[in-house]
Amino acid sequence: MGKGEKKIYSMVGSGNDGSYLAPTSELIEEIEPESIAIYDVESFWKFASGVLTFSWRGSEVFFEMPQNWKFEETHADLFQLAHHVLVEPWDKTVLETWNPTRKAGWRPGLAFSGGIDSTAALALMPNSTVLLYHERAEIPGQLDHTNAIRFFDEYEKKESRSVIRIRSNHEILRQEQGKSVGFSTDYACAVQCIILADHFGFDSIATGMPLENSYLFHGYRYRDFNKSRFWKTYSPIFESVGLPLYQPVAGCSEIINMNISNQQGWSGWAQSCLRSSKEGIGCGKCWKCFRKNTLMGLPFSMSNEINVFLSKKPLKQAASTLYSIQQNGMSSKGIIIAKEFPHLKPFLALDLSFLQYYHRPAMELIPDKYRKFTEDKLSQFALPMTVSNTVQLKKFDLYLESD
Repeated sequence: MGKGEKKIYSMVGSGNDGSYLAPTSELIEEIEPESIAIYDVESFWKFASGVLTFSWRGSEVFFEMPQNWKFEETHADLFQLAHHVLVEPWDKTVLETWNPTRKAGWRPGLAFSGGIDSTAALALMPNSTVLLYHERAEIPGQLDHTNAIRFFDEYEKKESRSVIRIRSNHEILRQEQGKSVGFSTDYACAVQCIILADHFGFDSIATGMPLENSYLFHGYRYRDFNKSRFWKTYSPIFESVGLPLYQPVAGCSEIINMNISNQQGWSGWAQSCLRSSKEGIGCGKCWKCFRKNTLMGLPFSMSNEINVFLSKKPLKQAASTLYSIQQNGMSSKGIIIAKEFPHLKPFLALDLSFLQYYHRPAMELIPDKYRKFTEDKLSQFALPMTVSNTVQLKKFDLYLESD
């Protein structure tokens, strides 16, 4: 960029995944450095007695921080980015003063859920990776941490690596905006990694995003993820603070991820279900349990939630859900999916074998420093898609059929 020119971020569009930020260049007049607006950390963030508090529009949420974490040694850019991912759907002004200067650290951070996809991601990342779990706290609901903590304890015992649990109630921000409890944005699940990036020296941030959320938009339609609004939204922002996005399983279906997790010895330990209070056993009634049981060829139980999801058009996580039903389409009480939900019958005849192979272009999105390591590890578990597989992937689109 030339003299008097800076990179800014501006809202340039909207869609199913929300308005997004894209970098633009804007010529500006020479101004004195002291007159440039900066993010006022202490207007929104406070720290006392080991608890970090974020305040915004009358809402206040907390994060219980690790021992020895220091507020004053955390770069302002990290607070500003965390602020953005927590409130972006309702406040698009947070990055108006964005002028990042933070430099990269030396190792990755993984937003680790204890589920199958993030366990597969862990298997494809270096041993220096720090595992950070968001532990929902002080929010009523069905979520139960029993099986996640059971897995973490076993993992720490076998691998001599800790899973750092950050207790927080930040998901109430969404509830206080009239929505159900949950993550405000796609990367609110990793806000703990952002805030702790300096403490642990992160040079990238990873999640367990599978093919069904990357190259298959909501699992039912192909998109070129490398050129998607999602990637163009988040990638430059995180890159600008030395935290390029690291998505080890973006080219891997949930089928591959389950195989990786099982081959690593975590079958029965890594649990996507977060409702059961019984150790080693899923609730058996949620959508995640349904998809896991069908994929494993096990009889499944029907519930109101499963009925609702199977009736939706387009089908949620369509590709892997259809593949799973193909493996076992009958409930423990003899209900046959194809008969009970006839609108799915044509889709159950589709050839979904491409899900058994990984999409190699996803490797291009991995930070250069880790690309070869991750692809070499992945090659131990799966083969890349052939030309024919790739054609299948790119033709996969249930949108018209679901209108």
